[in-house]
Parts: sequence; C-alpha cells; structure tokens
Amino acid sequence: MAVLRLCVLLMVHISVFHLSYGQQSSWSLWASGLPTGVYPRMAVAPDHDIFYTLLGAGQNLGYVYKANTQESAGHFMPLPQIPRPASIQNNIVALGYNRQSVPLVGIYRNNVAEPWLFRYNDQLMSWDTVITDATPALGGHCFATAPDGTIYLGAKWSYVYVSHDDGTTFHGIDETSLLAGDYPCYYPTWNGSVYDGAIFGIEVDNSGRVYAGTETAGVIYSDDQGLHWHPADRFACLPGDSSMYDTMSPMIALAKSGNVAGLGFTREQNLVWTGADMWGLGWKNKLGMADFSHGVVYEAQGLPDYLIQTGQQVSRIVTTTSGRMFLHSGSSNGATDIGIYTSLDGIHWEIFNDGITGQNDGQSQGSLAVDGNRVFMATHDGKVWMYDDSETVAIKELMLSEVSPLLVVPNPVGNQFSFRDQKGDMISWLELTCYDAIGRMIYHVKRSADDGLEVDATDFQPGFYFANIQDENQVFHYSSFIKQ
Repeated sequence: MAVLRLCVLLMVHISVFHLSYGQQSSWSLWASGLPTGVYPRMAVAPDHDIFYTLLGAGQNLGYVYKANTQESAGHFMPLPQIPRPASIQNNIVALGYNRQSVPLVGIYRNNVAEPWLFRYNDQLMSWDTVITDATPALGGHCFATAPDGTIYLGAKWSYVYVSHDDGTTFHGIDETSLLAGDYPCYYPTWNGSVYDGAIFGIEVDNSGRVYAGTETAGVIYSDDQGLHWHPADRFACLPGDSSMYDTMSPMIALAKSGNVAGLGFTREQNLVWTGADMWGLGWKNKLGMADFSHGVVYEAQGLPDYLIQTGQQVSRIVTTTSGRMFLHSGSSNGATDIGIYTSLDGIHWEIFNDGITGQNDGQSQGSLAVDGNRVFMATHDGKVWMYDDSETVAIKELMLSEVSPLLVVPNPVGNQFSFRDQKGDMISWLELTCYDAIGRMIYHVKRSADDGLEVDATDFQPGFYFANIQDENQVFHYSSFIKQ
C-alpha cells in the first residue's frame, strides 16, 4: 500500500482517478550540441519526430533539425537548407508540421514578391514554396495542426491562413471582416484599431475549435475552420444590440488583450492565454484562464508580481496527456524567476526549473513542445531538456474498498479545512499527507484521538495541492484542493 500513499491526481467531483508514483522530479538533459541562438522553436509531429530551429541565429541560417522523441537521448540531424530569400529577417519564425509529419516553415521577409512559406519534400529532399492566395507584409508567425489534419497559420501582417491539403496550399482568411460582420461592436477595438493586426498565437483544442491570439483584438475563435469568427469574450456585445460593447462583460479580459502569443488548454479544455490588460483590470500578470462553461475568467496565481508584462513574453503553452500545463515565462524587467512554470488547473502556477542548467532565460522562450506526457524545452545554448510525466497511471482497477474519494471543505481553502464524504459527513482521519502540484510532499501528520478534525493551512503557500488520508477503517481517500 506504500505506492498508494503517493500523490493522486483526483479532481473534486470527477470519478476517474490517477495515481502518481516514481514520477520524474526534475528536467534532464536530452540533447546538446545544437546550433546556438535566440528564441529556439520546436514542434512534435504525429510520428514523434521533433523539429528544432532558431528564430535568431548568427550562423547555420535556414536549417531545421530533426530527431525523434522516442529516443532515450535526442540525436538531431539537419534537413537540407531552406532557400532563403535575400530580404529575410531573423531566421525561422514559424515551425509546424502536417499529418504526414512533414515539417512546414514560415519566415519574415521585406520583399512581398519573395517566398515566405515552405513545405519539406521528402521525395526530393528539398523545400517547396507553398502556394497562397494572399500575401502578408512580413510573413508566417505560428502554426497549429488540428486533429483532422487541417493546418492553420497566423501571419504578420495579417490574416489567418488555412490548408486542407497538408500544407501544399494555404487560403488566406480576412478574419477581421468576418468577425466584424457578426459582431460590429468589436471594432474599433479597445485599442482603437479597426482590424486585429498580426496573429501572434494560434492553437486548436480537442474539439477542433481554433483560437487566434491577435495583436489588437484579444482572443477570437472559429468552430467551422475559419468560415465564421467569434470573440472569445462571449458577452462582448450588449444583449439585443450587437453594435454596442458590453463594458460589464465578466470575460472582458479576453478582449482587452494585446499581442496574444501564448494560448493553451487545461485538461477540461479551458483556455489559458497571455496579453490581458492587467493595468486596466488590476491584474499583476498578463496571464489568465477562461472558463467558457461558466462564462468567467481568472487571473493567474503563483507567479511573481509583474513577471509577465507583455503578451508575447509567453509564446508557447503546452499540456501533457495527464493534464499538466507548462509555459516559459520569458524575459521581464528586473525579474529573477524567469523560466518554466507548471499548473494543473491553468490558474495556480509554480516555478519548475529543477534540473535545467542551461541558459534558461528570456532568450529561451517559445521552445516548449509536448509528445504525450514527455515535455521538451530548449535553452538557447544548443541544449534540449526533457521532463517525463508518463508515470501517471489510472487506479480505477483498484478495489473501491481500498480507495475512496473525498471532498475538501471549503475549497478553495483559507486558514483551515476538513474532509467530507460524498454525503457531506465529516471524515475522521488518522494520517494526512499533502503534495504540491509537481508531486513533492510538503505536509505529513498523524492525528491522535484528542486532536480535532480540522487541518491548519496557515503555513500553506497559495497553490494547488493533493491530499491523501487514511481513516479509522484503514481506507485511503484522495482529493485535491486550492489554497488561496
């Protein structure tokens, strides 16, 4: 039964339990010797190939490197050089793939007559110029591939592009006009812009909904592959008057967001995004979680005050199969806690740089990639680090007489809490163990017969916790709670 007493991922009111044991507690070096430069980019394709490149590099320009995530250590090999146009800016900005695991690349260039989008040709072992029916001023910024193989591309400036033929051709979508037609209240935006500008972030959730993070119009989404667009702020317009913005919208943070680059999803498919107007809303970081089922947004907790001050400071947010989220905080003036942060609910975050000895600073942001429960991040000194969350296993096969759920009351927790069963009756417990969001034991106590059933939480730091108790009948109970 010792294994059972490690942290269990059991969300309150959810009947599927997960047990964590022997879980890797830190990052490990997975690959090294890659070209160095600023702002690494990585993407994992369906066949587990992982691609690496750099937005800014002093040499070896125009190269994408490939390895496979199933290797115990990464062995990256260069693909042939991309035919870089003369007016290219930086190196490679956007890195993606199609359902055949073929890589795609987007660049910035000054001359609009020159190519800006490329698709690798496996047969010829060279790069093809992708055909598009619209031309951005600079080029491609970000890719997202949907479960059905549809590929989306965000550009600067402007438009969302979509491909239905595995990246051979892309169709440009004027999402500003489409959204303004149905929601005229939305433009001009809060920033006074009559269009949404660059698309700095684009991601697809498990249902196929595509979210776009814009330069001046916050977060928007489409449920029909870009044919129609909606504000993520579901109360954007006044009821009965689509020409007037509802300034009392409880989700207004989604609209008052700029340069939205980081987009990700909790296990419940709630959106986490960067770029919220923290100055106007009283938030201390430009990071929030949107609960669309309840129509509310939450400010991120657990980050140092004013760590994330710009929308593009977080450019990748990834989620493992087990539901653990990761982001890289990027640079911030005067900040000391730059690096990887992790969360299980998209609201409460903890720093998690354990094991990373590379140059993990503001020039390493944007490199996160995930394959199942394996997370990869690159530091800009040519190293790739891996965290393995795969040892989370289901315990639904265990006998219900050995494992039983419980409720933490109240939840979120203030200074004290107790445990209740599903009927609301208080549980008399003998032993309690609590773990933090990344599985570290932070509290353990055995209760005597004279002690009360309330737990003193005064010394608990704000965040997400797992609780494991044994009752007087030797039954184990598991739950989770949030400390305010």
